[in-house]
Amino acid sequence: MGITELWKLVSPSTEGQTLMAFALEGLKGHVQDESGLSMMTVGVDASAWLYAVCKLQAFRLGHAQSGENPELRTLMYKLITLANAPIHAHFVFDGEDRPTIKRGKHVQSAPHWLTRSLQELLQIFGFTWATAKGEAEADLAFLSKAGKIGAVLTEDSDALLFGAEKVLCLTDNKDGTFLVDAYCAGALSNDLNIPLTTSHLLLWAMLRGGDYNPGGLSGCGSQVSHALLAGDLSDSLMRVMTSVAPAQLPGMLETWRDRLRTVLVDGTLGRKYPTLAGSIPADFPSVEIMRLYLHPVTTWSDSASSSSLPQFNPTQPNITCFAAFCQDRLGWMWPKIHKYLRNNFWPAACMRALCQLWTDDGVILPKPTFNVEKRKDPEGGVPVYCITLFAPSFVNATNDGIRADNDPNPEEGESWVPSHSKVSIPARIMELTSPQDVINYRDQHAASAGPSSGEPLPDWHPRLSAQYAAVADMLWPEVGDISNAVGDPESSGGMKVCTDEEGHEVIDLTVLD
Repeated sequence: MGITELWKLVSPSTEGQTLMAFALEGLKGHVQDESGLSMMTVGVDASAWLYAVCKLQAFRLGHAQSGENPELRTLMYKLITLANAPIHAHFVFDGEDRPTIKRGKHVQSAPHWLTRSLQELLQIFGFTWATAKGEAEADLAFLSKAGKIGAVLTEDSDALLFGAEKVLCLTDNKDGTFLVDAYCAGALSNDLNIPLTTSHLLLWAMLRGGDYNPGGLSGCGSQVSHALLAGDLSDSLMRVMTSVAPAQLPGMLETWRDRLRTVLVDGTLGRKYPTLAGSIPADFPSVEIMRLYLHPVTTWSDSASSSSLPQFNPTQPNITCFAAFCQDRLGWMWPKIHKYLRNNFWPAACMRALCQLWTDDGVILPKPTFNVEKRKDPEGGVPVYCITLFAPSFVNATNDGIRADNDPNPEEGESWVPSHSKVSIPARIMELTSPQDVINYRDQHAASAGPSSGEPLPDWHPRLSAQYAAVADMLWPEVGDISNAVGDPESSGGMKVCTDEEGHEVIDLTVLD
């Protein structure tokens, strides 16, 4: 979808990685900070997900043997993969004002038949969603430029031309992990060979075609189009479209077409293309199509106020509603529901509980109880801590979502359901949310000697408590950074910090004058 061969054009500036690795780079703060730990918000093109699910070969052959609601089940699997990364996902659906014709075909105005089901799942997972006025990728690009989202996850390359600062293109879903190619507008514009700015992308779209102009300029292949980007045709076309009065536009475009014909026949490109130059139509490039790319309809097209932009507040996934969904919509029995949630959903729920996200009822759940077993550092992968999670609250929440009449002896069956599980949590999440547990693990297993006294503490090291900092500010207001003076009474004005029996830092006031 999108502009023909645009992904291939920008591939030299691509950074391939897992969604998990990308998300960890966007983590901000510390769980002990006043504002807590902040996850990156990634905007997702919901319409692309819906149509991709329905095109899977598994549903073309043997669909009747795929089980109840296979499309919903596939959406659920993808959302679990998304939830296992430390991000907040904001899905955007296409709106009523999207173009009526794409790729030469009429676009149906009615919502996709899976739309409401996906929206129900998004609410269960603690994700947010909205319906655009026009195309979803246009709204997502606008939010990206406004700094409201960290990246756009889509397979539609139009998002790059619409102005998205960072675009993630899903390339594979391997072992429950999304593999993505990350395209950054800054990296594209700084390319040493051909800087790919918005003007270059616009010219490429006109030459090679896209959703709005399938086919592009007839007879102009990718090799010629790539060569044309090296000149000033792209910048001059952009100047015509952005700075020329409407009455002067036809004349200026005619001048631009003459320049294009000259470049094609004077040998500037390494060879001459007289046939192509002679076949350029008088209405190329289409002003209407270029305006669709440069000024797409968005939810904020009629409003210049930034106050109307959404504020994203990630919430905890709702285990009770998820269990009810698996039973009611997928037809699963309670043993399968418990097993599936324990093996696949618990890691995401645990990670988000560690990050102290709010529930949809406005409550922060207590941190789950766990024991750190070991650390894994896979080559080329994300380091993780393997923990044993003790979560009877997860089991109880699952039971609350399962109807009692689904099992003839529900109490008897529930008694054996295990309340613990082995899960893997990214090391960075563990360090920022449970630093003392990480330190205790390292001390017990001698995995690391820890920071030496002469080195600054790592950014995930336990912070000073709010009460401690308040007392320190009153007693020693001249000290700029108390954390650097911990354990040094002389440099801290006689302050001495020690640890009580429960492992908490306290101030020993007996040493003060």
